[in-house]
Amino acid sequence: MKELGQLVMLLVRGLLLWVVIPLAAVSWVALGPITTASLGACIGWFDLNLYVLLQRVVVRPLTQEAALAWVPLAEMKTTEHRITLLGIE
Repeated sequence: MKELGQLVMLLVRGLLLWVVIPLAAVSWVALGPITTASLGACIGWFDLNLYVLLQRVVVRPLTQEAALAWVPLAEMKTTEHRITLLGIE
């Protein structure tokens, strides 16, 4: 059952990243001056919280793992982005 949850999460996250990354880039215009975070940190923050959301909604009902914690907005500036463009960091 654990493998099924991981596969579902991988597929759903892959599809949702097509929506989340442009949304994060647009919201960075509004959040950037408030948090003084870079675009990469903003995208990374959205990606981490998307992962937490999917873990709580998709995977947790299928497994008994403890829920991950949300990354607060105050920590956006220190978030490391993990998304690269064509493998270039």
